[in-house]
Amino acid sequence: MLERALEFLGLSPGFTEEELKSRFYLLSKKYHPDTGEFSNDSLFKKLIEYRDVLHSYLEKEILKKENVISSSHPFSQKADYDVYKLARENYDFAVHEYYRITDGNPIFLKGEENPALRKLRNSLQISKSGFEELIRSFPTSIWIADAKDTLQKIEVWFKEP
Repeated sequence: MLERALEFLGLSPGFTEEELKSRFYLLSKKYHPDTGEFSNDSLFKKLIEYRDVLHSYLEKEILKKENVISSSHPFSQKADYDVYKLARENYDFAVHEYYRITDGNPIFLKGEENPALRKLRNSLQISKSGFEELIRSFPTSIWIADAKDTLQKIEVWFKEP
């Protein structure tokens, strides 16, 4: 089907999106049943079908190229997610552990009065470093917004009353 579409539109296998648009525009004027050379709409329908086939092919090729580039890049999306995930897991575990240990006890934000808080702060330092590394190393990551939000939450645990 791809070969027929290329032949019908008169394109070579290495065509670009601009070439596809240009050829489609020219041929749509020729094959359109209301304004073109033919009153039957079968050629126009074929043109649209082949254009869609070629457009899908072009999108797949672009995605393949992008995946090759991003997977060969040392800071691929997987890497930013790994940094985020580790920092997030450390944060979640530390906070849950703190609440488990202090169940039913008042929460004091003075470290000297609350040994569980001192332990929490030590654990949160690891998470804080991870989130800061994510922001520094992957400034365009989709995880940046959550990392910044979590860093603000972490800062609350370090404030003294």
